[in-house]
Amino acid sequence: MIAKDFSSRKPLALSSIQILLFLLASSVFSYERRIYHGIIREDAPPGTEVKLDLQLESDKQRDVCSYAVFSSLQNFPFRVVQDEKTDAVRIILGERFQLDYEKKKDYDFEIEAHACSQSIDYERESVHVDVIDVYDSVASEWKQRSYYAEVAEGKSYEKIICLNFADDKADDFFEEVCSYRILTPDVPFEVDAEGFVRNTEPLDYNRKHSYSLEVAVSDCSHNRSLVVNIEVKALCKAGWTGVPDRVEFSPREGWKEVAANAELDLCAGSCNLTRVAVTAILTTGHIGKGCDRDTYSLQSQRKLCGASAETTDLLPNPSGSGWTKNLPTDDGQESDRIFAFDGKSTSVEIPRDRVDPRLGNKFTISTWMKHEDEIMEMKLEHDGRTGKGHSGNKGHILCHSDGEGMNRQHYSLHVHNCRLVLLVRRSPGTGVDMESLEPGEWRWRLPEVCDKKWHHYVVAVDLPAVELYVDGRKFVENEHNPEILTHGPLHASKHVHSSKLVVGACWMGGKGHMGHYFHGYLAGLSILRNETETDDVIRCLNNCQEKLNVPGIDDMENGMTVSMNTEMTSVTISGVTVDSVQRLLRRLTYVNSRTFPTPGHRPFALETRATCSDGKSLLVEDIKALIMVLEPEKPTITLDAARVVEKEEHSLVRGGKIFHNLTISAFTRTEAGEQAYVDDKDPPGSSKVIDSGDRYLLDSCLIRVNPPLNLDVEHIRYPENLLHQLRMEVDVSEEGLVISGADKLVNYAEVIQDVRYVNTRPEDLNSRTFVLSCTELNGRFISNELEVTIEVSHVQHARTNAPDSVNLNKIHEIQEAIPHPMRSVIVNRKNTDTQTVTGIVIMCVVCAGFVVLLVILGVARIRSTQRHIHDVSVEEKQEMEWDNSALTITVNPMDQEVLCDDVYDHGTRCGDSESEDEGSVHDNEAETSDGEAEGPEKAKSKELEWDDSTLSF
Repeated sequence: MIAKDFSSRKPLALSSIQILLFLLASSVFSYERRIYHGIIREDAPPGTEVKLDLQLESDKQRDVCSYAVFSSLQNFPFRVVQDEKTDAVRIILGERFQLDYEKKKDYDFEIEAHACSQSIDYERESVHVDVIDVYDSVASEWKQRSYYAEVAEGKSYEKIICLNFADDKADDFFEEVCSYRILTPDVPFEVDAEGFVRNTEPLDYNRKHSYSLEVAVSDCSHNRSLVVNIEVKALCKAGWTGVPDRVEFSPREGWKEVAANAELDLCAGSCNLTRVAVTAILTTGHIGKGCDRDTYSLQSQRKLCGASAETTDLLPNPSGSGWTKNLPTDDGQESDRIFAFDGKSTSVEIPRDRVDPRLGNKFTISTWMKHEDEIMEMKLEHDGRTGKGHSGNKGHILCHSDGEGMNRQHYSLHVHNCRLVLLVRRSPGTGVDMESLEPGEWRWRLPEVCDKKWHHYVVAVDLPAVELYVDGRKFVENEHNPEILTHGPLHASKHVHSSKLVVGACWMGGKGHMGHYFHGYLAGLSILRNETETDDVIRCLNNCQEKLNVPGIDDMENGMTVSMNTEMTSVTISGVTVDSVQRLLRRLTYVNSRTFPTPGHRPFALETRATCSDGKSLLVEDIKALIMVLEPEKPTITLDAARVVEKEEHSLVRGGKIFHNLTISAFTRTEAGEQAYVDDKDPPGSSKVIDSGDRYLLDSCLIRVNPPLNLDVEHIRYPENLLHQLRMEVDVSEEGLVISGADKLVNYAEVIQDVRYVNTRPEDLNSRTFVLSCTELNGRFISNELEVTIEVSHVQHARTNAPDSVNLNKIHEIQEAIPHPMRSVIVNRKNTDTQTVTGIVIMCVVCAGFVVLLVILGVARIRSTQRHIHDVSVEEKQEMEWDNSALTITVNPMDQEVLCDDVYDHGTRCGDSESEDEGSVHDNEAETSDGEAEGPEKAKSKELEWDDSTLSF
């Protein structure tokens, strides 16, 4: 601050005695009542703040609405105000007031806070303000009233600036100066006795750009003050600008640029640049098993990747009768089933009746593993010192060993001293040389085994060849890795009669207990017999759904290179110019192809290496940022079908469909809004549906029956062929039916529509209720519960039409009247029954065949009778014969009816066919038996008429 120039006065700084008295006064007051001490220059303009030794409490700290000032002076120059931006409470000099040290040297007054709530009362607080005298007619003269200096950040200076002071009466420049003192509090500067100002710590431009210091100078008789302004200059640091600290990724976007405005500043002139390389690193180790992967079940993932369907899951999801139900689990963040093994007592034996432990010479073992090896204090062999190292304990992932008598391992996969070890012993049998030694143990030294991170391991065995895949990449063998040991085949032993397959430990048959427990986490442990997985399937199973991508690589300039790791989580862009590198970096994108990615942060970093012409590297500060994956919008999975289904008794015997008109849909709220928008825009009468069925996959559906099924008389039937084609799995129990396997909504709907309820005693049943629900991503998203009730209609077999037996009786009457020589009969008939409700072609054929059979039998009887009559006179009247060339029998089509109805079905005519669960062969038999009880009156009303005009004898 520059002092105001008065013609009659000279500026004078605060004296040392005044400062000392002020400090003493501030420390002798009683603690019982708070007293504030402040100072203000007498040349201070209106609005200047009084510098207090203690900060007044803000209104936010206390429930204060206003302040009142109490003073005995009539024209009191100070008032209390609040800063609107910072809420700080200050005492300032009022308008139209000018202080004068000669008239009044100090002020004493009180302030009182008024609470917003009347229930709170605050005590008055005292304030003492001293006025600083800055004018003296006999004072010495300053060479300049203010000083200015520039300093670079990050450096320490012994002499920033010298405060030049000259006294009119003094020959020596500093002879009359007694002391210098910086009045501005909390600044990283000090001034020595010679007037040199220096900084007490390196300055930071980002923290503060400039400082204004008020310095008091004493010449042993008067006090004077001056202002020193120091500006901090930012030091040029090579680094990136324009890279945001936080990038938000929405799942619907699919990809997001992470450095669209990036610029690299290498401080011009600091280096003759020859090459610059920047590496972008995406950290995903804390997400799931190392990155954002689909969390479907093992079988679903294998299905989606096109793997063999013969794989056996050794660690299936726990169920009521499953062998993993007692294993501790760590479900992770996405319901992905992970099993924990403590290395002390946790293991599980695979039931032999569920899984055949024999593998043969060709098989594949795959698993996700995070090994928690213990770090222990141990003595180093070469010098006897102690240090930290791995425990060296064996931990069996999978072990097939003798069940009793001996401790031999038939095959095993275990970890030991940061090695993954596979042991395979040949079994005795035809063609096996019991004395030969062949490769039987492979030991891979892998850093992944002991880094306590998730990794995917696949061991493909086709003896004697063995291949290892780690995280989807084939392990490159060398002379020393893996270490291969030879073993002879196992010999038959009278002490061994069985074997055991164990996960998480190894059964010691000779000792009768488990040993070599595994410590860590396992997921997706499986074996595939008689096959080895292809490279494409292994890569797909390990495929990471999130990565970094650099579009436009084809447009690179000459001399540029782009490289990335197999997971595409690390990308390096290298070039000869800064512009070419930063232009390509601006295209760098974060990609997550999951429909429902795991929400949370992904650390993102930029590491830069700039090489100068002299071979030295220019230091470039690394950039650290976060990619925030937002919570995905959850879909609403809706199941809809008829809530009540009526079924006849006979249809349940053969199986009645439960959800015959089921529809399954899945939409997010946004997609539902888009559908509504499309519907509003379309003209009336048109319909356009936004198909989201391919975006969503169901992984299981449950049909629950309550109360449980009585399996003696009822069960649920499902389409086995269709399930086999879609590679879905089914689990049936008295509680209901579970269909599992990731697939499209339309495929699940097709399967469930063909699920049938079978009851062999439907006459005892009135209704049955079924509840359907479906899930996606292992239960992360759940549908509504659809409740469908089957109501059984108990049908009375009553006749409403003329029976077929009446018509048959008429035919018999006609046959009795037909002479023996008749050879042919032409019958015309037509079904006029319009009241029948359902008809099946097969039933109609059976009815017609039955009628024809009766006609043939009747004709045969007539012929037999006539032959007997004519045999008596055959010798007398050999010339009498039938002339039946013109014989015709006409059946009135309006009278003769052949019924082809099905009393159980409604609305279907004869000749139509519905489904195999409708109709019954026994229906027509029941109708025929009923018809035989009809009286002769009805039969007479529909008699056949003879046309005997052409008969001749």
